[in-house]
Amino acid sequence: MAKAKKRAVRKAAPRKTARKAAPRKAAGSGGGEREMLVRRIAQALGITVAEALLRALRELAERVAPQKPSRPDPAHAQAEKLQAKATRVRPGALPERLYLLLDGRGLDGRGMPVEVIDVPTVVGSERHCTVWVNSPQIETRHLQFARDEGEWYVEDLGSTHGTFLGDQRITRRRVEDGDEYRLAGYLRLRTELR
Repeated sequence: MAKAKKRAVRKAAPRKTARKAAPRKAAGSGGGEREMLVRRIAQALGITVAEALLRALRELAERVAPQKPSRPDPAHAQAEKLQAKATRVRPGALPERLYLLLDGRGLDGRGMPVEVIDVPTVVGSERHCTVWVNSPQIETRHLQFARDEGEWYVEDLGSTHGTFLGDQRITRRRVEDGDEYRLAGYLRLRTELR
């Protein structure tokens, strides 16, 4: 009888272990991976598992369903108003961008207009100018493009051979889309506003 009990215990023991292992495996496939990921995040950040789970949920919520602020921050609204006043554009609207084409070609030599990014942009024969023109008739600092109260302006910098719009020599003028200036009477510089 003692042998029969031992056999029964041996047979019963593996069955109990098998029964317990099967439910753990099924439950562990989803929950175990989640716990493992949360522990990995917590360990990498040096925080508790609960804090890691909360941060991960916050980040996911912000990406999937971002929450809009109930009312704008007063400091942000004031800064936006000042910027709009300085550039004379609607709040939230992008300012006009200026592009230049030199002698019918883009300044990059491929025919594409080049955007004016540096303000003021100086055009001249000096190598340190924003737009360098290799010509003896172009002054070292011939003219410049700048913004003033949201508008683009072109200004001749006292060049000997001058800057012309049509037949009229200019000193300072508001830039309009499609203007074609002649530098030193021969080099064409076209402007595009977008």
